[in-house]
Amino acid sequence: MRKRIIRIGIFIIITMGVLFVLRFVVGGPEDSWICVDEQWVKHGFPSYPKPETGCEELH
Repeated sequence: MRKRIIRIGIFIIITMGVLFVLRFVVGGPEDSWICVDEQWVKHGFPSYPKPETGCEELH
């Protein structure tokens, strides 16, 4: 019974680690500027000012 609890605990820790990596490493930045209708829109709280370059959406 004790081995089963340890295995479940290890499985949960590994699963949480994988989800963390997927969310924060693969998911990309949350705080950035995005292009909407050819204008820069703040998404979250970016640490840098709005880009000075033009904003053109690619279709």
